[in-house]
Amino acid sequence: MSGDATERAQRLARERFAPAAGDYVVSASHAQGEELSRLPQLARSRLGELAGKRALDVATGGGHTARVFAQAGMAVTASDLTPEMLAAAEAHLRETVPGATLAFVQTAAESLPFEDGSFDLVTCRIAAHHFGDPRAFVASARRVLRPGGVLILVDNIAPEDERLADAMNTVERLRDPSHVRAYQVSEWVAWLAEAGLETFHLERLWRVKALAQWLERARTTEDHRRAIDTLLARVEPEVRTYLTVPGAPRPALRHEVMVLAATAGAG
Repeated sequence: MSGDATERAQRLARERFAPAAGDYVVSASHAQGEELSRLPQLARSRLGELAGKRALDVATGGGHTARVFAQAGMAVTASDLTPEMLAAAEAHLRETVPGATLAFVQTAAESLPFEDGSFDLVTCRIAAHHFGDPRAFVASARRVLRPGGVLILVDNIAPEDERLADAMNTVERLRDPSHVRAYQVSEWVAWLAEAGLETFHLERLWRVKALAQWLERARTTEDHRRAIDTLLARVEPEVRTYLTVPGAPRPALRHEVMVLAATAGAG
């Protein structure tokens, strides 16, 4: 993506998240999530004991990923593009992890302002689909990791089937114009390898979202809500089956989430 397009994505993200910062502190899908409590165990599998080591949480949102690593005894730097979001995360973390070693830095994910090899762990959870240049983010994350350090990514993913991917991303952009794209697993793995990161863990999970609540949290306009309804009514059966939850008592959508971890080599 060009520099202008990346700047546009960052502007839309700031506009989107500034008024909704508090929502992400209390959002159940962000505060909990079946994978969240398992992330420290995944980090320990390569780093050993976490206490005293340094972690960077990129696009921290409500600060939930930063929280679980602070609770594990790590010195955590939480970063986010949006100052309002960073302030909400700081208030949340100061309250829930008193006494933890914490720092807060406003920055874009694509250009992390830290010295080479500063961190043992870099995390990014449920945010990268807003990034205008995910390859630049991966390269920047790799640079700030020490040799043997770990990068853990959790994000919505698009299927490898382009028809399904296009439909999924269209619905996401209608719901939230700051959504750039849910990327495919094959893209992430390639970008990691290109940056000198070796994938050692990959799993895929389904996440179900009640349609009304999902639209409300994004403050989706009425025009876009109608466009989503129209799209879901007109898509091919295979696409509808991928996007929706058949037989749900209330309208619900679903999408896949990846948990991907990689380690930085010595080079």
